Amino acid sequence: MTADQSICHACDLTKLPEGSVILKRIHRYSYEQVSSIIEHDYEIIRYKTADGIICDGYFPVDGEPEIMDIFPGTHASSSFMACLAFNKYVLDTPLYREISRILDEDMRLSRMTLTNWLEKGSFHINKMIGFLKECCFEKDSIINCDETWCKVKVKSTYRKKYIWCLVNKAERIVIYCYEDGSRGRDALRQILGNHSIKALQSDGYNVYMYLDDTLVDIEHVCCMAHARAKFKYALEQGGDIDATFFLDCMGELYKLEAEYEKGRLSPDQIKICRNNLKTKEIIIRLRSKLDALLNEGHPPRGDLMEKALRYLNTFWTQLFAYTHDGSYTIDNSIAERFIRPLAGERKNSLFFGSGKMACVSAAYHTIISTCKMQGIHVLKYLKEFFKQIVLGRTDYENLLPMTIGINNNKY
Repeated sequence: MTADQSICHACDLTKLPEGSVILKRIHRYSYEQVSSIIEHDYEIIRYKTADGIICDGYFPVDGEPEIMDIFPGTHASSSFMACLAFNKYVLDTPLYREISRILDEDMRLSRMTLTNWLEKGSFHINKMIGFLKECCFEKDSIINCDETWCKVKVKSTYRKKYIWCLVNKAERIVIYCYEDGSRGRDALRQILGNHSIKALQSDGYNVYMYLDDTLVDIEHVCCMAHARAKFKYALEQGGDIDATFFLDCMGELYKLEAEYEKGRLSPDQIKICRNNLKTKEIIIRLRSKLDALLNEGHPPRGDLMEKALRYLNTFWTQLFAYTHDGSYTIDNSIAERFIRPLAGERKNSLFFGSGKMACVSAAYHTIISTCKMQGIHVLKYLKEFFKQIVLGRTDYENLLPMTIGINNNKY
């Protein structure tokens, strides 16, 4: 165990019993967490210049802070802003619980005040996200994509909206987009814009078929895990024995992928292995069994098995497109993993008070997840970022998690 700060409490050897002989010096450790809210009162001098202009200025005496640590538009310091964002979007602490914690430290704040402060912070984060998007969607990038629902308060009613998650594994960047809560084709088109990415991997949601119908230059790769899950449901819930064959074949494909990862093969080597005779034999067996079961003369089967077979047949090309490039993944698990923080926030906070706050959440999660991908401590980064904003920096391209100058750490 280690801590950010260490204080040594030494012994006074003169207090030893007379005649004692020191045999060994031993250290015992305890860890203390100190939490308190401190009010900084900066004295402002209002003065009139020789030209008759009235100005306000902060002129610290020696030993006092050189600048006022006040985040623009708030009464919070940079570290307070960082802790507030960390608690809300990393620890999934609802604002009413955050208010209770602050109240225990003898400070009173309203929910609206905290909401406004988070929104002020997201303004600067969004300025930076534009540069992140350019890195994420650079030419020939491979993007993993998923979306999840959320509840948003719209004119006194709660409506089901969606937030998109896009992951560039190679660049280690995660982008979340609200896009007015839409899950439609126009939202996907707006997110991708004019960027010439190489491939997008997703589940079988029909909006993604827009890639195949319109954006022919972008290869659409489907998630094998979704197809496998449908056969698993057909076996466990529908009791269809034929599902075992498909599960076994897909299991063999996953086993091969695990061997490639364990052997740390390069993308070129992985592509060769994915197109060898062993892999092709598995795919041929899958296709033969699928065609046999879809034959018109085959006896009727359960609805779950029927859905699994139709899904595999409809997205056959996209499901096995992962064999075209060693940089592709067999499933979309990385995007689904980064969707989970939104599910956690939905469970704890239940809904967003407005579409604006859904956008605020997407902005903070973009930075937090990118920090995790980059191996940077989230709280340390947020403190440094907000500190640089207080200092007046606006060169946002130099304030990204990978450019701000914080050393990487393994999570």
